[in-house]
Amino acid sequence: MRGDRALESQFAALLRRHRTAAGLTQDELSTVSGISVQAISTLERGTRRYPQPATVKALAAALRLDKDQQAALVTAASRRGRTDRLPLEEPATSVVSPRQLPFASGDFTGRVQELAELSRYLIDSPGVSVTAITGMGGIGKTTLAIHVAHEVAEHFPDGQLYLDLRGFGLGPPLEPLEALTYLLEDLGETPAADLPTAAARFRTVLAERRLVLLLDNAADHEQVRQLLPGAGGCAAVVTSRRSMAGLGGRQYQLGEPPLHESIEMLRRISGRPDAPEDECAEVVRQCGGLPLAIRMAGARLASRPSWPVAHLADRLADGRRRLDELQLDDSGVRATLVLSIEQLAGSEDPIDVQAVSMFALLGLAECPDLTSALAASFSDSPEPEAEIVLERLVDVHLLTTPAPGVYRLHDLVRVAAREFAEQTLSRDDRRAVTTRWMQRISAVVWRASEYAGHGVTRERWLDQEWLKGADDLPTPEDVRGWLDAQRSGLVTTIQHAATEQPELAVRVAVGLMAYYAQRRAWLDWLQVNEAVLRLVSGGPDRVAEGLVLHDLGAAHAELDQYQQAVMPLRRAIEAADASGDGNLQALCLSSLSHVLDRTGRTADGIPYAERAREIGLRLGIPPRAAWACLALGMLYLKTGATEAAQRHFTEALDLLVEPGHERYRGMIAQNIGVSYREAGRYELAAASLQESLALYRQAGAAVQQAEVLNELGKLCLAQDHLDEAVAHQSEGLAIAGQHGDWLCEADIRKTLGEVRHLQGRLAEARREWRIALSIREQHNAHGTAELRELLGQPPVR
Repeated sequence: MRGDRALESQFAALLRRHRTAAGLTQDELSTVSGISVQAISTLERGTRRYPQPATVKALAAALRLDKDQQAALVTAASRRGRTDRLPLEEPATSVVSPRQLPFASGDFTGRVQELAELSRYLIDSPGVSVTAITGMGGIGKTTLAIHVAHEVAEHFPDGQLYLDLRGFGLGPPLEPLEALTYLLEDLGETPAADLPTAAARFRTVLAERRLVLLLDNAADHEQVRQLLPGAGGCAAVVTSRRSMAGLGGRQYQLGEPPLHESIEMLRRISGRPDAPEDECAEVVRQCGGLPLAIRMAGARLASRPSWPVAHLADRLADGRRRLDELQLDDSGVRATLVLSIEQLAGSEDPIDVQAVSMFALLGLAECPDLTSALAASFSDSPEPEAEIVLERLVDVHLLTTPAPGVYRLHDLVRVAAREFAEQTLSRDDRRAVTTRWMQRISAVVWRASEYAGHGVTRERWLDQEWLKGADDLPTPEDVRGWLDAQRSGLVTTIQHAATEQPELAVRVAVGLMAYYAQRRAWLDWLQVNEAVLRLVSGGPDRVAEGLVLHDLGAAHAELDQYQQAVMPLRRAIEAADASGDGNLQALCLSSLSHVLDRTGRTADGIPYAERAREIGLRLGIPPRAAWACLALGMLYLKTGATEAAQRHFTEALDLLVEPGHERYRGMIAQNIGVSYREAGRYELAAASLQESLALYRQAGAAVQQAEVLNELGKLCLAQDHLDEAVAHQSEGLAIAGQHGDWLCEADIRKTLGEVRHLQGRLAEARREWRIALSIREQHNAHGTAELRELLGQPPVR
């Protein structure tokens, strides 16, 4: 090896010496010889080994060397330092059949489907086939491409060409002319001095052959375009981290392998064929399914035979050091991901430069799914501009887009992005970015609360300045749609903000009540209030403390965790009493009375509801007093005091006779009807539910009509009037579908399934339950366990 390098250095020195003696620059020698400047530069640096005889002959002629000088140059160009090649006067006429494919890794595992599909495509294509394998760094593009090329090699008898285009890595990418120089020389052809000539010569040579051309690590489609065959039976495979959509041919975006293949890969590389499957699966999960990361993890286990697989999984669980665990020497996941950033940073395209900044900003996002709205807020730029930059990050596979307008960072990319943000952004810059985003969330959250009706206490607590920043969402549907898109990350965002921006975290948490109630996202509501509870406990703002404690207790109650709801609600009453906010007092008292009833302590709840009624009447707040009267009526009905219950129900409705209260009066009547139904008073239940339906129609409350129709269906079900139940529920289902209320639809379908089951129409029952379950799972809504039980499915752990 050392001798080879010395001879190569000798050729480089000779060429440089003869060129200097002739008084020629590299450009001038290129013009005279017809050899490209890139090729001459490479030869003089000694990085290009064994130039073809035709290249040496052209250079010797251009330099006007005598026979002895020519012989010395030929000797220096020979692989063995001997003149065993054909003399310069007799150029080679035999066809060169290169065999340049790199070694196919022996621990390659899986990718069975991908190998089969790509091999079949390359073999069966009647003419030139071009396949671009794209994906994020470390996903296994090159490994797959090499295995595919080896797999089909026997079908391409004229050989295999391989060239690393250096699109992502140290140094600049290969220029197309330089790449063609290498490829032409490897085919025994004379390189050309200009790109059009070189490309035409390359296409001419390939038109007469059937070989595999593997162009690895391409920067973009422009770099590759001139390197492709034009006709004949060649197969070209291109790998890149960028989208190759502009190249034509087949686009094959490589994703993560299936879990069983990843586990097999980890076991093989670690040398642990019997490693526990669950422990291997956890390592794979922490690696985000990325083959390079799994390879690093396997190598780490192989070099540490005393480590259990579970130990590595525990170490990987620490997100702050996960990339350190997946690093070997100067290679690994971090180094691979950094190359993508460096390639963007070195671009002259302003969109690429903006993409680098955006990548850092997205590292601050504490949510799995991203949107252009979030990116616009983070970057303080218009949303259309932010979307263009996000799409550029998709092009280089630093983001994925699982749905239109939705973007996602791979788990390991997220870690790298956060590291990058901490390295490139100051603490003040990072805080400014997350503050802008929290202010945006706050504006939309409180706009949703405004549409639903804040309630007296939240209305007073709200600062109207908080609503600024949501003017681009003019309708309730726009607001709810925006929050739906952000919902998956809201809890994590608030948990993080509780440390960095506590005031904003509390503001958003208190405002989320209306949205979470509409979406019945009770678990999210619970987690949000748990995240900010310490921020308000014992603080100066007793109203905020009371609201958070109330909402925490109410969330527990909605999740049927009534015992856990009691203590927060008792503390909420204490905070409300201290605040002097009577409406908040009445709210907390009514809620506690309901929870005590649900824990079997119905009589204990009556004094709290009585006090809530007295406060509501004293303050002249009819809805609050009416709700307390409703609570009293429900409690008395359960204790058997029917007359007292009816008196309080009547009082609740009479308090809401003023115009504008129709919707609220409909809610009271609906709850009265449900209470009567649960008590077995079916005639009274029917009258109240029909009154509720009429009130909702008068108020134009369409979705509430669907809800009360479902309650009427349940009443008919309790009376065994099954056909009437179906009629009510079918009408309600049509209304819910028309207005896009998927939660109401899911509720109705669950009840309708119960009716169909009693009718003996089991297939229809299961169909309704499956649809209801799918809706609730899709929207991460409470109530999936009961539907799974109805379907005979095991619970999700």
